[in-house]
Amino acid sequence: MKCLKNNIKIIAGVVFVAVIAGIIAIVIATYQPPIQRKLIGFWNIEFEKSAWDRVNEYDMGTIIYIKSKDTIDLPHLTVLFEGFQGKTFLKDDIFADEEMLEKYRTHNYEISQKSIGIWEVISINPDSVFFNAPQHPLHGKYAVRFFIDNDGYRSEYYNLNMPRNIYKIELTNDSTRLICNKGGAMFDTELRDWEGKN
Repeated sequence: MKCLKNNIKIIAGVVFVAVIAGIIAIVIATYQPPIQRKLIGFWNIEFEKSAWDRVNEYDMGTIIYIKSKDTIDLPHLTVLFEGFQGKTFLKDDIFADEEMLEKYRTHNYEISQKSIGIWEVISINPDSVFFNAPQHPLHGKYAVRFFIDNDGYRSEYYNLNMPRNIYKIELTNDSTRLICNKGGAMFDTELRDWEGKN
């Protein structure tokens, strides 16, 4: 009987250690540093507040999608509005020609693939990140600054009197300064330590 009790204690101890080890492994596997957690999501580039000194032969969209599995979808590229293969959109009406339209779609799909890449945090305090999409104009390393636009969207739409704040980031390197907003507005009570050190 004593031996059975000892065996039960040993088995319970092993199960307890296994459960604790499993919990620790899950925490370690799912942990994201604050900079990574903050960066994940959709970002809207505010072009009127941004600038870059790079040659770009394409029109560029406004959305950066930073995904949790280290993949990034930079703003999609499209053929410049002025023309495609020597034809202009307005004068030559390329969309009336099915063959030309299909070529245009294929060409734009190929260009859009240049927007897909990977990203990684390369330093913390100071924060910096690397967007690795070699064929995209925004490929490169950026210093990251998190800040809150306290004069952001107001909540009159909801007929409330409290201000709403916007989470923003500034991405900078030697040729680029991007101001991006998280796309959503937060009540004062919902604010996290966005601008704090990681």
